[in-house]
Amino acid sequence: MRFFSSWQKMKVGDAVTFCRVFSEGDITSFTGITGDFNPIHMDPGTAKKCGFKGRVVPGLLTAGLLTHAGGTLLPDPYPAAGMSFRFLAPVYVGETIKATVTVAEKDPVKNKLTLQMTCTNPEGRVVLEGEVSGKIIPIFSAGQ
Repeated sequence: MRFFSSWQKMKVGDAVTFCRVFSEGDITSFTGITGDFNPIHMDPGTAKKCGFKGRVVPGLLTAGLLTHAGGTLLPDPYPAAGMSFRFLAPVYVGETIKATVTVAEKDPVKNKLTLQMTCTNPEGRVVLEGEVSGKIIPIFSAGQ
């Protein structure tokens, strides 16, 4: 489902919020693909010895929510030119993470777009902040 109907109608300050619960299967798939077998992701006992409540979802898996926004919610292709993240608190298996993605900058002449994302846990604590910038290619919504 596309959140924004057209590139032309998007404006700075527009935002979309969506939620995701990371499962055991998500962690297994992600760690298998990336090779990130950090014990805090794999073993609840080790995670607890390190001061966490349980297994920690890999930070880049949570950060991947920003690619959902860029790849699914926008009306047109959006190749990213740069991304940055701040990991502020752990995310645990089974938590509902709320992601809010906001249009931070839009340059309609150069078709450049910057999105900012804030992710919060069920207690409302910010667990991740991120930003992506790139060029939107208005091939689907051109003329709308």
